[in-house]
Amino acid sequence: MWAFLAVDRQWRGVASPMGGVQWLGLDYTAAQAGLALAGISVSPELWTEICLIEAGATEELNRHD
Repeated sequence: MWAFLAVDRQWRGVASPMGGVQWLGLDYTAAQAGLALAGISVSPELWTEICLIEAGATEELNRHD
């Protein structure tokens, strides 16, 4: 969780033709830099957790009620 919070502002998005933003997910290059700057060593298990949180957040960000 703390690792995701260290990079939670590193999102990629594209403008939607109907207005708004379609969120694609984390910018992995920026996320890697953010994690390194925060002093967080990323194991395969931690990266899996970050990606699971990213998937859920992306789904929620793109929800159109």
